[in-house]
Amino acid sequence: MLTSQKATDWDRYYTSVPATAKLTRRYSTSVLLKAIRRYATPRAQAEGLAIVEIGGANSCFLEAILAGVNCRSYEIIDTNQYGLSLLQERFGNNPVVRPHKQSVLALSPDERSDLVFSVGLVEHFDPENTRKAVLAHFDLLRPGGTAIITFPAPTLLYRATRKLIEMLGMWKFHDERPLAPPEVAAAIRQRGEIVWEKMMWPLILTQYLMVARKRLE
Repeated sequence: MLTSQKATDWDRYYTSVPATAKLTRRYSTSVLLKAIRRYATPRAQAEGLAIVEIGGANSCFLEAILAGVNCRSYEIIDTNQYGLSLLQERFGNNPVVRPHKQSVLALSPDERSDLVFSVGLVEHFDPENTRKAVLAHFDLLRPGGTAIITFPAPTLLYRATRKLIEMLGMWKFHDERPLAPPEVAAAIRQRGEIVWEKMMWPLILTQYLMVARKRLE
């Protein structure tokens, strides 16, 4: 994490999710589902997707994905124990859902997943660890698998909105570093090919989405 700034208090975030986040999640979920349905494919036609969500401790996307996509497994990786415990309360009896307490920067490579995605993760690191976090998505993917990564983009709209929220003392993501898309794209291209990009303007705190396919070689 960035050492020059106060870290985000994820326990506090999961205890009291901002009302604005609840409003924007519907749009984020619809875009994510569109990307999954269009680009993610299982290793065999008769099987469901093997999915990994990195940084999704108490995932707000899980229910919609399970309802809208055929999944054979859905693994969630995060370091926040409180968020993972909330997830366990919600889905502890679902054999498809498997939480893991691990850091994206210290994963055990396992090339077998069809889809690895993160929403609002890679921007919480300095440039070198952002690169490592992006590459970690591909470490968990089978060749030909799909990675989806979203992150805040430093548009004028983002900067103005964040400044206002900070002035009101309501900003919670103190170590968030908005990323120019070329920074993330450069890391992705070390392992894969970008197949779709989208700026998500309706979120106001603008987020950029990249979909990539892991190279076969």
